[in-house]
Formats: sequence, structure tokens, C-alpha cells
Amino acid sequence: MTKATHTAEGIRAAMDHLIDRATNYDIDALQTIYHDDFHTTLVAPDSSVTTFNKQEFIEHFRKQAEAGKHQLNTWAEWHDFHILGDTGVSVLTRKHSGMNDQEMKLLCNIEWRFEDGRWQVLREAIFMQPLDS
Repeated sequence: MTKATHTAEGIRAAMDHLIDRATNYDIDALQTIYHDDFHTTLVAPDSSVTTFNKQEFIEHFRKQAEAGKHQLNTWAEWHDFHILGDTGVSVLTRKHSGMNDQEMKLLCNIEWRFEDGRWQVLREAIFMQPLDS
């Protein structure tokens, strides 16, 4: 029997929560959403790569909040959800300007782990593209 949390809907709810809290710079919520072993890889349009661990990524959001940044774009187009045991993957396209102050299209592959009674983001691979691509 599949746990109610271990469904496409459960991952989608976790992803919706992540988008809502990250686009509002909710640092306290991000501490619980991102797994302690979190790692993200951002690939820019020029193929340059930036990586962050949990604390570095949260600090990135903290600096934006302190700079008085407005809420980020919450738009998302969902492509796939896959759950295998206590791991899951969300594949989606996003639009926002949180990485470089320019509105970009983000192609995202987000890996989740169900631990401590909740889904937590373990890995993100984000490919940034100009909106017109």
C-alpha cells in the first residue's frame, strides 16, 4: 500500500510548498525543506556552473531578502513526478529572476528524500535559459 505522502500528489504538494516559501524568502521554512545533505547545481546559459550546499543556498536567499527583493515569480510547468520508496523526483520548468536578477526560464530536476516525516529536497539540477528560448 502506498503512503499518502508517497504519491505524485504528495511530491507535488511538497514542490508547491517549496516554491511558495522560496519565492517569499522564508528562511525558517527553507531550513526544514532543504535536506542537511542538500546540493544544487546551476548551469547558466553560458555553460558556467555554480554549486551551493544547504547553508550557502539559504544564505543566498537571506541576502536577497535583506536587500528587499520582491516576491519571485511562482510560475511552474510540471513535466514529471516519480517516486521510488523514500525518494522522489520532480521535473519542471520555472520562471524567475532569483539567480541573476534577470527573468530566466529554469529547467529543473529536483530530487526528494522522505525523512523525519516529510519530503526534503536533496538535490537540484537547474539549467537556466533566456525566456525566449
